[in-house]
Amino acid sequence: MLLKFSQGCSLGLLALMMTACASSPSSQSGSGHGVYFDSAFDDHNRAPASMSPPRESKDDSLDPTHIRTQADYHFQMAEAFSLDGNHVKAVEAFKSVLIYDPEAPQVHLRMAAEYVKMGMLTEGLEHADLAVKKQPKFVDAHLLLGGLYSTLKAYDKAVTEYETVLKIEPTNTEAPLYMGAVYAEKKEYDKAVKYFEALAKNDNYPSPHMAHYYVGRVRGEQTGLNYQRAAEKAYKKALEIRPQHYESVIALGSLYEKMSQPEKAIQLYSTFQREYGPNYRLAEILAQTYIEQEKYDQAFEQLEMMENSGEDSLNVKVRMALILIEQKKYDQAVARLQDVLKQVPESDKIRFYLAAIYEETNRPTEAIEHFMKIPAGSQFYGEATVHAAYLLKQTKNLDKALKVAKDGIEARPDVAQLYAIKASILDEQGQYKEASVLLEKGTEKFPDNVQLRFFLGTIQDRLGNKKKVEESMKAVLEMDPNHVQGLNYLAFTYADTNGNLDDAEKLARRALQIEPQDGYILDTLGWILYKKGKFAEAVKILEHAYRNQPTEAIIAEHLGDAYSKTQLNDKARRMYQRAAENEIDESKIKTIREKISALEKQQLQYSERAPASDAP
Repeated sequence: MLLKFSQGCSLGLLALMMTACASSPSSQSGSGHGVYFDSAFDDHNRAPASMSPPRESKDDSLDPTHIRTQADYHFQMAEAFSLDGNHVKAVEAFKSVLIYDPEAPQVHLRMAAEYVKMGMLTEGLEHADLAVKKQPKFVDAHLLLGGLYSTLKAYDKAVTEYETVLKIEPTNTEAPLYMGAVYAEKKEYDKAVKYFEALAKNDNYPSPHMAHYYVGRVRGEQTGLNYQRAAEKAYKKALEIRPQHYESVIALGSLYEKMSQPEKAIQLYSTFQREYGPNYRLAEILAQTYIEQEKYDQAFEQLEMMENSGEDSLNVKVRMALILIEQKKYDQAVARLQDVLKQVPESDKIRFYLAAIYEETNRPTEAIEHFMKIPAGSQFYGEATVHAAYLLKQTKNLDKALKVAKDGIEARPDVAQLYAIKASILDEQGQYKEASVLLEKGTEKFPDNVQLRFFLGTIQDRLGNKKKVEESMKAVLEMDPNHVQGLNYLAFTYADTNGNLDDAEKLARRALQIEPQDGYILDTLGWILYKKGKFAEAVKILEHAYRNQPTEAIIAEHLGDAYSKTQLNDKARRMYQRAAENEIDESKIKTIREKISALEKQQLQYSERAPASDAP
């Protein structure tokens, strides 16, 4: 409430507001009013109103016993409502107390605390001020009033209240704590440190380590190496007094991170965990640090500590499962995710992770089952549906795959990937026109989606519309000039149509700068050189492409063509044979076989030709 970085300060004041003891024997002596006891500490065996002593007078308003009993009754009711969290009724009950005891400052203090809990700071301020006016030496009221002024950023008024407390009670340890917090809020750091350091030396202050901790927090807010060293010294002093104070450890570790000394932070945390742990917050920090450093075993160890603490155990289990996935320990990851899913069966995130593992481990049936259970309202729905349709496509269940994609688009027409997967299934089924129509709708709906535009170009190529292919690939490159697939496809299209070969070569070489080892781009460049009649250069490039993609039939065939043009007929024939072995299109296999036959005939004619020495 007082100091953003000072949890101790704010909690101290909050505790005061929450308990807000109505009075203490020392502060109420001689007040002339009844002493109200907080039942959280001592109920003094109060009797209910129905058992109050008999009236001594017919005029209730003049009967002191009746007045005292009624005041006590309403005060106890107010306390009960407050403990139940019913602050509105608590305030009403305290107002009833004031009817019978209008001058009681402690009741105004309690009302102020209730208003604060309700967020009604102005009303709280009003009653805290009344408590002070009715009893000027009421220390608790001055502290609460100071806290409210501080919350409202009326820092000078807050300081005045805390100075008043110190005049009334010079040995008070709360006022200097809050004074330091106020000056820190005002960025008067030296004054803040002065109060905290004085508090550390005060024999009445039971937690001197906290005073040093606050000094560290103040100095840590300041810029400069000297202040950082002062903060480090203060935190170390706090830990010297209370070695198990984990907040000082975390603050010191954070300071080391700020000083670019992460190794010191990790060593500090690890040492604390070993000597005083396990500590949940430190385990969380260490786990995240180890994950970032890809030290998964150490991260897992810290997560196990967190799991055993019982705090947020489900989230911890998920993080442990993700580490196991990263380590490719899929069976263990599945076991943990299944355990989590039993506890939260509605969790689409866990189901998605589980399905992803099944897909990774080649268990498509289980993967599809879990992907399909993710509801349309989930943020994972689009990706899950794409994966389910893809797996059905891979397992040759094309009709079901098509239905899944179709239903997905109907449920979530805002997911571009669903258009792509459905088009790919139509492509697999040879329904190129339908795929083209779908992708044209998709590109209209998602005009900035590069992949949909690229995919449309490939389908237009299937339909033999080279002009449309060029238009689509140029549109792709306008959206993303470094789109490697777009560069390569446009270059190959130019080469395939024997047009713009110089532009085709430039495009292919640009793509190759981005992906220098891509076999398909190398093949495109080699084929362009072949078309330009640079057969020797083509051979070198195509050989490189073949090394990178030895099972791609078209690359082997292109290399065979280049060998043939450079009179390397044996190499050409072997390459054609490999192309025929890897090709699945029967018409293309026939073409390759014809090239082999042509080579064999050429060699036969050459071997039957008479040598030059036999000429007339």
